[in-house]
Amino acid sequence: MKTLIKNVPSLEKIIEEINRLETDTVLLVVDHQIWSHYSKDLILENIENKKVIFWKSPDGEKVKNINDFQTAVEFFLDKGIHRNAHLVVFGGGAVSDFAGFVAATILRGIEWSIVPTTLLSMVDASIGGKVAINSKSGKNLIGAFHMPTNVWICPTFLATLPEVEKNSGMGEILKYCFLNFSIYDLAIKKAPLENIIDACAQFKQQLTNDDFKETGIRRILNLGHSFGHALEYIYNLPHGEAILWGMALVFKVFGSEKNINDIIALKSALNIPGKNPPWFNKEFPIDKIMLYLSKDKKISALSSIDLILVQDIGNAQIERKTFEEIQTVLENNKDELKKFTL
Repeated sequence: MKTLIKNVPSLEKIIEEINRLETDTVLLVVDHQIWSHYSKDLILENIENKKVIFWKSPDGEKVKNINDFQTAVEFFLDKGIHRNAHLVVFGGGAVSDFAGFVAATILRGIEWSIVPTTLLSMVDASIGGKVAINSKSGKNLIGAFHMPTNVWICPTFLATLPEVEKNSGMGEILKYCFLNFSIYDLAIKKAPLENIIDACAQFKQQLTNDDFKETGIRRILNLGHSFGHALEYIYNLPHGEAILWGMALVFKVFGSEKNINDIIALKSALNIPGKNPPWFNKEFPIDKIMLYLSKDKKISALSSIDLILVQDIGNAQIERKTFEEIQTVLENNKDELKKFTL
């Protein structure tokens, strides 16, 4: 099933889209921060001709755990839902990951739709059908592939987006710039943000249509993610910021000077602040990174992992690296990495 990605100009139009769903029962998962900002404008609890079951979610990665998953599932099942029920989630990427996993598992899977409310979710997390919760061993290790029916992108939500979340989304956009020349061109020319959002969403959707289960070309979307997820965990970074530094790290030790210069140019064009990585002037955390990589869901064998490298803008390649090779390269570069900046 393909997802319909639609730009929706207002909150009122989102309600109209929900009204048109072919179901009599709507399960709502709404980020509590979004609800605090928009509860007066989003009249969700009394949607015409629908039974509405409303679950307010903790925000961010906090919700992606077994306990909240069980709480949400039992809450909905207790209300007497059926297999034609449709789940709609309002929130950023973490909340949609969580809600999508609920939709994938409840009654062996029901349809669901997403209203992404962060920049990162609009360009990446809401597209593609990868849903998950976290394990004690790492991010997104308990999950499924479950394609949403609709993604309704409404720029209204960006008005209340904290600056740290905007910068996180820009980090993910920077990744797309390396994978697709048209997106790179939009960013370098400082095109309207709405145009860049649409280009990223459509590019990811095309990759998803070509490779839903992420066995081939779709894997290029993991650029920066293996190192990035480790850095996110070690330093408690926002996701997009961690991916930016994950890209910088892989380019520094396995890439080229041109890769680094392209990151610097794109950071400037996208107004992403910060020159120093989180490990700057500190002991580079090789052991912690290697421990995290060994548990990464993208490992291709017990002793290796696939990394995404970029020869030039729009020309990404998947290269298998052994853990021994990665550790050796990091060890050889640890002194230089300590002083590395963009």
